[in-house]
Amino acid sequence: MNNAFSLPTRSTGNIMMNVMLALIPGTVLMVYWFGAGIIVNISVIMLVSVACEAFVQMLRQRPATPAILDGSMLLAAWLLGLCLPPGLPLFELIIGAASMSLLGKHVFGGLGQNPFNPAMVGYAVLLISFPKTMTAWISPTEFSQAANAWDSITQATVLDRLRDLERQGLSVYEHTLSPWPWNAINVAWLFGGLYLLARGIIRWHIPIAMLLSAAVAHGLHYWAFPQHTLPPSSMLLSGAMMLGAFFIATDPVTAPSSLKARLLYGAGIGFITVALRSFSNYPEGIAFAVLLMNCAVPLLDRCFVLETKP
Repeated sequence: MNNAFSLPTRSTGNIMMNVMLALIPGTVLMVYWFGAGIIVNISVIMLVSVACEAFVQMLRQRPATPAILDGSMLLAAWLLGLCLPPGLPLFELIIGAASMSLLGKHVFGGLGQNPFNPAMVGYAVLLISFPKTMTAWISPTEFSQAANAWDSITQATVLDRLRDLERQGLSVYEHTLSPWPWNAINVAWLFGGLYLLARGIIRWHIPIAMLLSAAVAHGLHYWAFPQHTLPPSSMLLSGAMMLGAFFIATDPVTAPSSLKARLLYGAGIGFITVALRSFSNYPEGIAFAVLLMNCAVPLLDRCFVLETKP
């Protein structure tokens, strides 16, 4: 059924190509501040995921080339690579890529059948299995450290450092927590997301609902605990918030079909993300928030009049 909110019909390859184009500015900034390890992450995960794709297609006696060239697994590999610390051991990258491809996608029957976001499945497997190395982000380049006096410890992002201060009962404002590199990277993801909206690749419902929900939830937390919480504006531009809102949560396969359900889906991801950031052992909550809301998608679709998924 066509409606006024329908997106233009596009091939899978065209959609994936546009999303990957939108990822380029943020990826360039991450490489600038965190080094070539980001490219290594993406490259290794792409190679392993392609090998897994070819292996599964061989087992199913299907040609591997069309499945690889549609770009879906390459995009998932790119997203997973961006979420991982540079310098992650090779065997962990292989485990993450295999989990993403086999457990996140093919165990359910392949593209279009998977209920969970494959990149977030790979990330969750790695974070639960290797929590120490998964939080070992290197410090930014010497240039950016000198220019911005940014977090100089090598094992923590701003969100990690914030969690450490909170556990020690120390005030955020008594310590240097300048999240400038992550702010800039998130702005790049935001512009990439606006490009996707302008091109009609995604709709506004999920990202806007997610960001508004996260802002409200974090605003309440900031009001209750101002000494241990960054302002909402800083939190929205930290971690993977914009990447999650525009590139991960909007996955058309694992998101709901109806527009009202998409609003609730996005709002749920935003709320759960802030709850996990504030009260769980993990400083970043995007992956688990997306996976939890993926579980709710069938119920959300059942509660509303279904519309054609673009």
